[in-house]
Amino acid sequence: MIRSLRAATFGGMVALASLWAGSLTGCAALCAGGPGNAGDTTAADGATPKPDEHRPPAPFPELPAVDTEAPPPQIVNVFGEVNGAKPKTVLLGGDGVFQQHTSADEGYDSDVAVDPTGKWIAFASTRNSEHPSIYLQRVDGTAVTQLTDGGSDDAYPTFSTDGKQIAFSSTRAGGWQIFLMDRDGRNIVQLTNGPMQAIHPTFSPDGGRIAYCGLGGRSGQWELWTLDLKSNERKMIGYGLFPSWCPAGDRIAFQRARQRGSRWFSLWTIELVNGEALRSTEISVSANAAILTPAWSPDGQRLAFATVLQPGKGGESRPRGQTDIWVVNADGSNRQRLTDGRGNNLMPFWAADNRVYFVSDRGGAESIWSVRTEAAKGVLTADSAPAKKEKTAIGSADTTDELPK
Repeated sequence: MIRSLRAATFGGMVALASLWAGSLTGCAALCAGGPGNAGDTTAADGATPKPDEHRPPAPFPELPAVDTEAPPPQIVNVFGEVNGAKPKTVLLGGDGVFQQHTSADEGYDSDVAVDPTGKWIAFASTRNSEHPSIYLQRVDGTAVTQLTDGGSDDAYPTFSTDGKQIAFSSTRAGGWQIFLMDRDGRNIVQLTNGPMQAIHPTFSPDGGRIAYCGLGGRSGQWELWTLDLKSNERKMIGYGLFPSWCPAGDRIAFQRARQRGSRWFSLWTIELVNGEALRSTEISVSANAAILTPAWSPDGQRLAFATVLQPGKGGESRPRGQTDIWVVNADGSNRQRLTDGRGNNLMPFWAADNRVYFVSDRGGAESIWSVRTEAAKGVLTADSAPAKKEKTAIGSADTTDELPK
């Protein structure tokens, strides 16, 4: 459903969401433990996914591309499933609350990351090829530079702690693996190898380690791993998808399917003590929505995440499969919504200026947008108009209301 895996869906995290069933609604229907989830290893049709079929998550689902001489791009959605995304068109725009940062005549943009200064973004895009490449751009939309190019798929860029390097996922070595390059695209080095599909790197606060998720060959589930960049020591720390390392300590947030009940994805954290994972905690959960692709605030006190409302449970005021961006305190309290009902909104990244960047098709095509975190105090639309408080708690942004349930 998004693209950065294309991570889940937009039409393609979540590299990333028309819900990979072919639409956002379809993707939402898969928010429960789907193929590759920690709680389920079978595909939607009951078949076990083949290792070479897994692609990184993308933000929106799309129709299959027309056959060409080049191999089709590999895409893994935010649910750990395989699918594609259909491009749309969009015009650049925005206002004081919502701001659009990228636009392309063809293809989609996804998998956004912001550098430590808050002045530059890195993202994956198919604007010049059916295979996504990594781009670097100022947040004001100028100085767009294509960093990677070729017949492989590149996704999930993330800046190092000092902003001098970018880690990303790529199929240039065959399957999905983690690579590291200078922020100008030079000196590309492969960090992971082997049969495991590895995606979505995230740096530790000291920049000496990365965490990522990989599809385990034995378990058949998405596993969480850490890699020491000096010793090259790898360690499995649990099961889950789309890890995000807290900038203020050894705490990692991730999404994981519940083992009972709805089996929808929920938001979890673990703490690393001497490299060992302890205190696994479920921070946020919903009975009728999947919680996807968490991202820490710069101070490590809050988390942003996306939700996909279960089809058929939205009611008249909430469309089926609605996707929104939320924020929550690190202890699970004070959940508030930043977006409300316009377009598909997925794969958030919390920048240094306290704007939350995300992938959205609210302007037409999948592009990079951002929203002020103050918008959580009262849900605002893309027209900056405060929305009326709903009579039900479903999707409400009021601080006393809950997530969809």
